Amino acid sequence: MSLGYNSPGNDEALRTLTHATGTHPRIALGLLSGAYSTPEDLVREGFPEALERRGIAVRLAMVEVRAAYFSDGSVVQRIREAVVEPARVAGLRRIWLAGISLGALACLAYAARHGAEVERMALFSPYPGTRDVLREIEAAGGLERWRADAAPPDAERDAWRWLRDAGPRAMQVDCWFGSRDRFADGQRRMANRLPPHARHETAGAHEWGDWRAMWNDFLERYRP
Repeated sequence: MSLGYNSPGNDEALRTLTHATGTHPRIALGLLSGAYSTPEDLVREGFPEALERRGIAVRLAMVEVRAAYFSDGSVVQRIREAVVEPARVAGLRRIWLAGISLGALACLAYAARHGAEVERMALFSPYPGTRDVLREIEAAGGLERWRADAAPPDAERDAWRWLRDAGPRAMQVDCWFGSRDRFADGQRRMANRLPPHARHETAGAHEWGDWRAMWNDFLERYRP
């Protein structure tokens, strides 16, 4: 398998591996890594190979997400530069985002600010956020009562605000998580903001084997 590696040579852009699968892809699929993972890990674990086996044609961008990009407020712009803008240059207008753990939270943060640009999202074991934000939600009496507007805006609160205000959307969103995941309570709260058909609770945990299974289920359900 031939992978093109986009290494910008500075810390201004996300580290990204790109790969076109199939012939004449019409969809750009951004796959965002977990906090301690790299695009090379996604290759090693067979994520692009699963696309190849099914003959699915996409322009795949495997993107490294770090916690620091939430801290400095740059995560949304970095995703735009790594996934959306290159897709447009390539003539692609259909954008799908998928993310693992922190990468899934990054997907939600992107949807909160640029939801009209994304056609579908897949969340795998989404990281539900820091204790500060989760405590805010609990102290308010739940997500419906929580008013994120009272706190300084940031990507993490944007993600939860977007889930809180769930309503009729053009975008399709699915959430996978394992009942043995250490973040399962927060993940279940996230998933419950979505329609029943979009919630996929498994018997798994927070490991590569679980994420591979979730990815394969996503590809079988929603072949791009």
